[in-house]
This record gives sequence, structure tokens and C-alpha cells, in this order.
Amino acid sequence: MRAFFVRPFGIKEGIDFDQVEVVLIRPALQRLRTQYGLAIDGGTTGEFIRQGNIREDMFRLLVTADLVLADISIYNPNAFYELGIRHGLRHQHTFLIREKSTAAKYPFDLQTDRYFTYD
Repeated sequence: MRAFFVRPFGIKEGIDFDQVEVVLIRPALQRLRTQYGLAIDGGTTGEFIRQGNIREDMFRLLVTADLVLADISIYNPNAFYELGIRHGLRHQHTFLIREKSTAAKYPFDLQTDRYFTYD
């Protein structure tokens, strides 16, 4: 299975999103592998280092990924844009996560969705 992570990069508004991936997301995927035999590999667009338009890679991954994890802990237009593409083209197997103490305002269309929260 292929996963794609929609998230900010680096430290934003006191949250180290790179560490969230390392400490939370990747271990959770590894646990799915060890406990349930699900081999889920993936990452962000940050893994692409070749020339060309990164949007092409991003669109392809948003459509073809078996699982999309979107961290919308902060108001990040890029994350909302990518999440909108995923919802428009393939709504299934899209999970929203957010840091539970953030007081960020979310777009109206996302206010009724369920989230996994983390510290």
C-alpha cells in the first residue's frame, strides 16, 4: 500500500511537523505492518528531488495513494488545497489529524469532519 502525507514542513506555530511524521505517523504505519501485516510505505512531496513541476507528483500521489494522512493543525492553504483535491477525486481512505491544543480556525467545510488528535 502507498500512503501520502499532506502536512506543513518544518516548525510552524510551535509544532515540528517533521517530528510528527518521525515520532507519530511512521511508527503508527510500522505498527500496522507488524500487528496486521499491512505494508504501508509513503511520504510527502519532499522526497522528490528531480527536476520538473512538483504539482504533477503531488496530483499523482493524491489520486493514486491508497491512504492519505492530512495534518491540518494550522491554517495552511497548501494542505487545504491538497485535501480538496483528494476529497474531490478520491474521498475514501483519507484521514485528518491535528494537534489537539491548537486553536486554529478551520474552513467551514471541514468543521464537521472527524479528526485523530495528537499531543
